Amino acid sequence: MKDLKHLIWFEDLLQQANNELVQRAAAEGQLALGYNCYYIPEVLLNLPGCFSSRLRAPNSGTAEIASYYMTNRNCPYVRCILERAIEGGFNYLNALFGAEGCAAMERMEEHFALLKPVKNDRFITTIIDPPMKGDRTSLDYYKAQLKAKVLDALRDSFGVDTSDDAIRAAIEKHNRLCRVITEIGDLRKAENPVITGYEFHVLNLVSFTCPKYLILPYLRETLTELKKRKPDPKPAFRARVAIVGSEIDDPQLTKLIEGCGALVVSDRYCFGPIVSCRTPR
Repeated sequence: MKDLKHLIWFEDLLQQANNELVQRAAAEGQLALGYNCYYIPEVLLNLPGCFSSRLRAPNSGTAEIASYYMTNRNCPYVRCILERAIEGGFNYLNALFGAEGCAAMERMEEHFALLKPVKNDRFITTIIDPPMKGDRTSLDYYKAQLKAKVLDALRDSFGVDTSDDAIRAAIEKHNRLCRVITEIGDLRKAENPVITGYEFHVLNLVSFTCPKYLILPYLRETLTELKKRKPDPKPAFRARVAIVGSEIDDPQLTKLIEGCGALVVSDRYCFGPIVSCRTPR
């Protein structure tokens, strides 16, 4: 198939957390709000004057300094995030909103507060305690955690408008992006799709790592392009598969799977469109 117009640029945006669009939004005076876990609703980090930035540490090598503080028994993801912070890779952040999704994640987030690796005088760190059950009591507790440690923290530390009207407006803007991502993903349902799983992985990932209002026009343009794209006469895959698991930040894994003769048509992993609720609400 013909190469997508913006694919190489999208791939380049994934080479560092502080990418071109993040730098542009920060230069415009927007607050950069980092997060690691989908227990932090990204829509709450996109209130007026803010943008969410999902933290990644692409092209990591060793994490020797982070391993000194956390030990090498912790998972490489959290050590690489802390290592990148110590290197100065997250100095653009104004806040880190963490979640006790696991002990290793919480430990890493605590080190953001203890070591102060982010060189920003206004930087704050908060960590919510998400319940691991789905009953009414747990929902009420979760809502209270989000209010106290996300909404109130944004209001008190940065003067962000956290009113119901501001939240509803943020949800509407978020849904615009969700609709585009969902429509792009649904193109994989065709008998001979016009998009590969790798391409979708890249598109979905940039929607998390770039300011929504800056990346959305390019995603819309890509959707229009895909609707006119001609698939290869003969499909290159022999089986349709789903990827299921935890965080998968490297689209090269999807490319590797598809290089073996499969087509990834569903993504049920952390920050995949299914688990992360990337459907309009």
